[in-house]
Amino acid sequence: MSKILVLAGGSVKGAYQTGVVRAVFESGFRPDAIYGISAGSMNASYIINDFGRQVLENNGNIDYSQAAIDLCNFWVNNINTPESLALRRGTYDLGMSAIRRNFEGLLDTTPLRDILHDNIHIRNLNASPISLKVGAVDIINGSIVYADPSYDHFLDYVMASSAIPILMPVVNIGGLKKMAFLDGGMRDVAPIKKAIADGATEIICIACHTRNIDGGYFPYGNLLALVDRVMDIAVNECLNADLDWAEFRNECLPMDGSEGEYGVLKGQKRIKLKIIRPQKPLNIDIQSFDEEDIQRLIFLGYQQGREEMRNQ
Repeated sequence: MSKILVLAGGSVKGAYQTGVVRAVFESGFRPDAIYGISAGSMNASYIINDFGRQVLENNGNIDYSQAAIDLCNFWVNNINTPESLALRRGTYDLGMSAIRRNFEGLLDTTPLRDILHDNIHIRNLNASPISLKVGAVDIINGSIVYADPSYDHFLDYVMASSAIPILMPVVNIGGLKKMAFLDGGMRDVAPIKKAIADGATEIICIACHTRNIDGGYFPYGNLLALVDRVMDIAVNECLNADLDWAEFRNECLPMDGSEGEYGVLKGQKRIKLKIIRPQKPLNIDIQSFDEEDIQRLIFLGYQQGREEMRNQ
């Protein structure tokens, strides 16, 4: 395995990522695998599903640019209001869940689960020649698990990878209480380390967050807004650490492509690394967005992606 496309987490900002993916595929980049976290796991799974569908329907042929266009259209048609992803739970339900100690998140994510099951199919995933891995965190032991379509109940892992703590309910894989998972972004926002460990020699990583958090005012008295901002801060810190580590690792290895001779990098080589992330904050309100907002983010991603790929 050599070329891996890494899709970082980003909640609704994942729409920006789809535009970048289109530009990356149009530039001629052809991954051997796609790794995703959170919104990136959903995007990765949809792309691989599309690849597999094309293989089955087109005598093994894949149109990468069309798959990226299909991904953009998937967002515009399916993820265009907050209610298309999740529904707010009523005050009574939240109060009763606290009393009964069976809290299931501030939001009901049945709409998101329906979207995944209606649009991603194991048959297509298994038919794709491009590999897929999605990361989700086991909240019982704190470890991150990278699942692929060979895992039982794979779509549960995709669902869990996107499950923002507190906002969304814990996902029990296969309905098992001992298999309790949440957002992979709690451990890895951009799974670059995993990609390198799996043998990547070239990585394009598409992130959805700028280096610095937008310092503008937000309604911190609103519980949903507060949880979203807290997660944004945590995700931003993890993302910067992931990306800085990858760049620093490269700087510590010989420029001529030979193996490192000392320390923890002994025997490792530099990789070709391209990181694409927003230059300005992607302002979108998770509690109030529409199709126009999604199209705006897709367009921003496509513009920046084309510029970045021209300059590589």
